[in-house]
Amino acid sequence: MDNENMEYVLPIERNDVNHTEKRKKNRKIALLCVAAFVVFVVICVVLSFLFPKSIKGSWELVENPEIVQASPDQIEDADRVYYTFTKPGAYGDGKWTTYFNGGVEVGDYKLSEKDGKEYIDMGSGEFEYVITGSKLLGNCKLTVIYPEYTDEETGATTPAQQYVFVQKKAPKYSDESYDDYKTDKALVGEWITNERTLSYFTYILSYVESVDFSDNGVMTIHYESEDLALDRYMYYAYTAQNNELTFSLVTDKETKYTVKYSFDENGNLRFTDDTTTDSIFADEFFSDVTYYTPDNLPESSATNDEATSGE
Repeated sequence: MDNENMEYVLPIERNDVNHTEKRKKNRKIALLCVAAFVVFVVICVVLSFLFPKSIKGSWELVENPEIVQASPDQIEDADRVYYTFTKPGAYGDGKWTTYFNGGVEVGDYKLSEKDGKEYIDMGSGEFEYVITGSKLLGNCKLTVIYPEYTDEETGATTPAQQYVFVQKKAPKYSDESYDDYKTDKALVGEWITNERTLSYFTYILSYVESVDFSDNGVMTIHYESEDLALDRYMYYAYTAQNNELTFSLVTDKETKYTVKYSFDENGNLRFTDDTTTDSIFADEFFSDVTYYTPDNLPESSATNDEATSGE
């Protein structure tokens, strides 16, 4: 045999070739795994929109069994009701906010699961809820189901009722000013009073009322009371000039209220000529009380003891 015409491949060269092929194969497998993982994540995201399970987000009430209402596209803007829910925590707890007719209320909610059904408790009991449709396709719905109820005294039975919501962005009342508003630099800021009270049967209940005049022409009144389980914000468009305040609910700017205001020797705010009767308690918006800056608010002298009128 002619050894000069033979080609030899040394063992070490064969090993290098094998290792190179293995590395290429492993690299392909790794790339395929990464690609498969990315596809899996994308599918999960798409499915989460197609078949949502979370109550988080903003919802508009479109079917209310308590009232006879027009179809969703015929409801006046002032009559629309919205709810927003924060992302629930590890134990199903979160915050809810409702928007209606210029007012905003906040509260706590808690989710639970029983016998394969989802329930929500917003402070008045647990009620079943169901989320259907698709966020991606724009037909996602939240249905809260009130079960059948029989009154123990009258024996009357109320059938099960369903409250239906669709996903829709809540209004931003804090931007709804008059087109031609004016502001008073001395008025802009937050003012608080703890002198407001409400008579309830034989009790006098106090509440804190704060008024925040923003420089964008929107006034926010915040009512807060633990005794009344009250935590509500009301939004008004306002204009202030020559110590006269004119304001309207942001959802009804045609109805206007006017009061006078002034500042005492300590820089505290007072309102006069307040003949309004359309606050949430059907009385004056401001009444004959003093409003202080947060740093100067004195301790409340009002108590929740039994009223002594007539004694």
